[in-house]
Amino acid sequence: MIIIISAIGSNRIIGDGDRLPWHIPSEYNQFLEYIRDQNVLLGRRSFELFHHDLLPKRILVISRTLDSDRGAMVFPSVPEALAYSKQFPEDLYVCGGQDIYEESIPLADYMYLSYVKGEHQGDVFFPEFDEKEWTVEKREEHLEYVFVIYKRKR
Repeated sequence: MIIIISAIGSNRIIGDGDRLPWHIPSEYNQFLEYIRDQNVLLGRRSFELFHHDLLPKRILVISRTLDSDRGAMVFPSVPEALAYSKQFPEDLYVCGGQDIYEESIPLADYMYLSYVKGEHQGDVFFPEFDEKEWTVEKREEHLEYVFVIYKRKR
């Protein structure tokens, strides 16, 4: 299965330069629990931002400049990384950034989205998606965010 996972602020913000626009430890820990022992796919900037915290089975990074020597397999494109990931039984969690999400949403089976409450500034955005193509499987209200699991309608 391909699962998109992201925290999204107002106006679909997911990043501010090379950092998250918020600090919500409970949401971040939930993210880390979901990806633990799974395969993750990220772009180079997201990998550089999160790689110290990641504990997945395999890290697949989309980059034309990064080497494969930092504990990650590097691919030049999303389709090549997805093809590689199919040989493994674990789910593939797509963890950003903006361009990787944009390419992956049409292929995803699920989306795990944390909608962060409050106003935040940023310059990296989660792509728009057609909610009619998805059903809400789970919705959890938290103090600083709302967590929603979407399943693609088939």
